[in-house]
Amino acid sequence: MTFNMKNRRKPYVLALSGLISISGCTPAAQPVDSAVVTEIIQNDRAQFYETAPLTQQTLKIEDVLARSLKHNLDTKVSELDALIAADDVSLQMLNTLPSINAKIQRQGRNNEGGSSSFSVLTGTESLRPSISQEQYRNVVQLTTEWNLLDAGINLWRGKTASDQMLIAQERRRKVYQSVVQDTYIAFWRAAIAQSTLPRISNLLSEIDAQLASNEKQANLGIVPLGDIQARKSQLLDKKAQLSRFQNSLSLAELELKTLIALPLEQEIELDLQGIDPFKDTQLPAIQGNIEDYELKALTSRPEVREEILNKRISTRDIKLSIAESLPGVELLFTYNRDSNKFLVFNNWVDGIAGLTASINRIITAPARYKRAQNVDLLADKRRQALIAAIITQVHVSLARYDTLSNDYAAQAEMVNHSNDILKRAQDYNDAGLMSEAELLNMKIDSNVATINRAFAYADVQDAYGRFINTLGIDLWDENSPDLSMEEYARQIRTHLNNAGIIPISNDIPKAVSS
Repeated sequence: MTFNMKNRRKPYVLALSGLISISGCTPAAQPVDSAVVTEIIQNDRAQFYETAPLTQQTLKIEDVLARSLKHNLDTKVSELDALIAADDVSLQMLNTLPSINAKIQRQGRNNEGGSSSFSVLTGTESLRPSISQEQYRNVVQLTTEWNLLDAGINLWRGKTASDQMLIAQERRRKVYQSVVQDTYIAFWRAAIAQSTLPRISNLLSEIDAQLASNEKQANLGIVPLGDIQARKSQLLDKKAQLSRFQNSLSLAELELKTLIALPLEQEIELDLQGIDPFKDTQLPAIQGNIEDYELKALTSRPEVREEILNKRISTRDIKLSIAESLPGVELLFTYNRDSNKFLVFNNWVDGIAGLTASINRIITAPARYKRAQNVDLLADKRRQALIAAIITQVHVSLARYDTLSNDYAAQAEMVNHSNDILKRAQDYNDAGLMSEAELLNMKIDSNVATINRAFAYADVQDAYGRFINTLGIDLWDENSPDLSMEEYARQIRTHLNNAGIIPISNDIPKAVSS
């Protein structure tokens, strides 16, 4: 009896020992080595800039936008997301096929597999111990299993995966639009910076020279100290104002380079195609009625299309919640091969056909159906809320454009007024009726007004770019993937011309909107 208990305990002891051994082998968390991090970062940086070399020194706006579509990291991530979603469709459709499993085994035991039989009626041995199975044998099984209900459900889920793929494509569109908008705005800010920073530097140098001259005059006693202090205060105020302009513009080019995947130390020159931000320039025109803008936004925005697809998925899920509760026909076929020499037939096929049903699914069917209905209702409410938000965005973006257009017109008038004052001041200075310090103040005021007008022009371009994005307008052909930068640039140029984004004259028309 004691010997038997020990034998019974032996498997449990072995199992416990195995668990303890496995627990002792649990790997400890290992932090990433700093050298590995450095190597990966260096490789990523090198690859990032090597895959997007700059082919031309002068960049037009369509070149910049095309480069952002091809090489911006956000667009690359969105492209891979869409690609993975397309792969998910293929994988989901493969789930509709029967499952096929193959098994090859080498089976053995430490003694002969002998057995005997006893009569149920008499209880006596009816067959002497005999062997009907080899001690070592090879077993092969090939099993095909197919549940017709699961196949149908997976087919429906394949349609959902297809809708998810379309959602990923719409999200990619949204990323493209956002990147194009940011790049469009950054282009004009960088263009203003390239034109303005040299002018600001020259003015700061003139101010420093005039401050030094005033200091010299004060030391010689040529000019009263009170006048010198007043002039110095005025010049320092102007210098502080120009320095603020300089600081706000210094980061514009870096932002643009980041968006178009260029090294920050790369020298670039922007081609404004005849536009001078320091002169009166035609503003991008917005002509139409607000109802048309609303309809365009609601039919073009990727977010609306995504919510419509989500509605299609949620409606399908209601039917799926019912279908999952139904019994399914299950078919099972197995091909067997056994090397056991005692068998009469070493190869055979067996099959099973039957109905299977999940009791848990049947019990939870009402709860799952109710949840699917709530999700479907949520899809409607979310889409309606989005529509209301988009309509508001259209009105706000159009009002912002009108406001900034009016501000640009006011700045243009201010420039004309400042130029008139500067012209008279130069005449007075030539006649000896005005000092160089006073003339410099007038000159700075005129330049500040011109710079403010350039800023106002960039703000109008900002507002126009946001308005185009609000409408969900693509500046490229959606059905032409994997284009070169040159092909993208040509498409963008065509869309820009058709949309009237690029100014083509020197008039300043008031924005037309209703």
